[in-house]
Amino acid sequence: MRERNLARRAFLGPDRHGRLLYGVSDHQNFARHCAQRLRATAARYPDDLAVTSLIRELQAGSELFRELWASHDVTDESVLRKTFRHPVVGPITVNCDVLDITDRDQRVVIYTAVPGSADEQALRLLSVVGTQRLDVAG
Repeated sequence: MRERNLARRAFLGPDRHGRLLYGVSDHQNFARHCAQRLRATAARYPDDLAVTSLIRELQAGSELFRELWASHDVTDESVLRKTFRHPVVGPITVNCDVLDITDRDQRVVIYTAVPGSADEQALRLLSVVGTQRLDVAG
């Protein structure tokens, strides 16, 4: 479960040195967003051992996290934009709308492309790429 934590991966994982995190081209913005969300979570749950332990771990292992944490920035953008670099269809820029389910402490991220754009066409292509069977004898 530890390896599935995006904040830990953004600041301590193999992608932390500017390589692409899950193909996302804007690692710095993503890292800033992670720090902002973690600060908001820490304010909401100041006595949560898992949250405080994660913050200490990130501070100990990441200069970037220490800098972002020291800024005390809690501004959270309502709509993020990300560009993913997919190996088959190339770059796809999407809006990342976040639905907060506060009573369950969950967030649902919905990726959408601008209607009629090349990004929307690429997403539609991804819905069928890999679904074809090429091993059928003919």
